[in-house]
Amino acid sequence: MQPSQYPGKNDHKTDPWKAIADFCRSYHHHEVQSMLWDWLVTAVSRTNSIYDDGKERSSLFLLYENITLLVAAAYTFHQQPGDAAPKKNSGKNAKPGAEKP
Repeated sequence: MQPSQYPGKNDHKTDPWKAIADFCRSYHHHEVQSMLWDWLVTAVSRTNSIYDDGKERSSLFLLYENITLLVAAAYTFHQQPGDAAPKKNSGKNAKPGAEKP
């Protein structure tokens, strides 16, 4: 089953902040860090894998670092009091031609 086929997950396409909130409620931050680390260690410690190549291994480490930054940012937003989601089409930075609420 594709992730988009899970019941209720299609709203995450229209409301990514709901996806972040659901993710943060489903996993503790330390659990996610631990799982990502385990995946990384497993990937680089296997022999005869795509990560035997130095460039591929380097790309994997960079991906790991970026995902951990994204996860940390998601938990930061989720822990902020009130609605941390940006308002759509508000203020002078709104997309030109966009309707105001």
